[in-house]
Amino acid sequence: MILEYFSYSGLQSFKKCPAQFKYRYIDKIYKKDEGIEAFMGKRVHEAIEYIYNQKMLGKLVTYDNVLKYHYSLWERSWHDKIGIVNKQILPIDQNKNIKLWKKYAAFYFRTGEKCLTKFYRMNQPFDDNVHANEYKLDFYIDDEDKYRIKGIADRLDVDSEGNWYIHDYKTGKRAYKQSEADRDMQLGLYHIGLEKEKENIRSITLVWHFLQQSKENIIVRSKRSKDSIYKLIDKTKNTIDEIRTRYKEKRTFEAKTSMLCNWCYYWEECPRQQGTNPYIGQ
Repeated sequence: MILEYFSYSGLQSFKKCPAQFKYRYIDKIYKKDEGIEAFMGKRVHEAIEYIYNQKMLGKLVTYDNVLKYHYSLWERSWHDKIGIVNKQILPIDQNKNIKLWKKYAAFYFRTGEKCLTKFYRMNQPFDDNVHANEYKLDFYIDDEDKYRIKGIADRLDVDSEGNWYIHDYKTGKRAYKQSEADRDMQLGLYHIGLEKEKENIRSITLVWHFLQQSKENIIVRSKRSKDSIYKLIDKTKNTIDEIRTRYKEKRTFEAKTSMLCNWCYYWEECPRQQGTNPYIGQ
């Protein structure tokens, strides 16, 4: 069923470019293409997930093992549909015979390593009260079951007193200001989902780990008031209503041109672009 449920990424896609949303979530045009920044972020997430999964199994994860695992993730996940908009070649990677990702994407690989180094140093021995990694949420934000949301939280912790913590790992260049964290839609929605799923919740804290900032990763926390949750629900419902109305009335999902087009992989379908995205596989 089309538009039966929504995700944060889908709603953000509609906000940035309705046409991109239509190609992906209505026309169901799936592509392997992805940007190098997203590829790098996924590998960092997987490496951190590996740390905590091993810890939950009672196994010690050394720093060297984390770096080796991270390297193996790049080796087996690399493909020829990764777009690199901002190419940076490190001096040590000038050898023309070296693998493509080691030549053009070495900067991003090293950035991922640095993110993991900071995270490992600040969080060892990883004694957090982890409830789950990559925790799937599937819930309705209304009482009539009309507005369904799906999502995956990077990590979910809970202590013995019923205090829950929803974690999100960020590998982008810029950290949130407190006001931005307090307005963040993604973890705000996950807050709603957790409240609907769990009982005896004493508190919920939203936690962002900005892994690329300064010498240490920055941690930003936020708690949501009931009023802010109500406003988020209304905002989300309004966006979903707009999407469903456009689809039902066969209205246009217009294309918006911006710098973000460089990271979009629907150029063949888009009326405002010509040919294929030139940054893919180059």
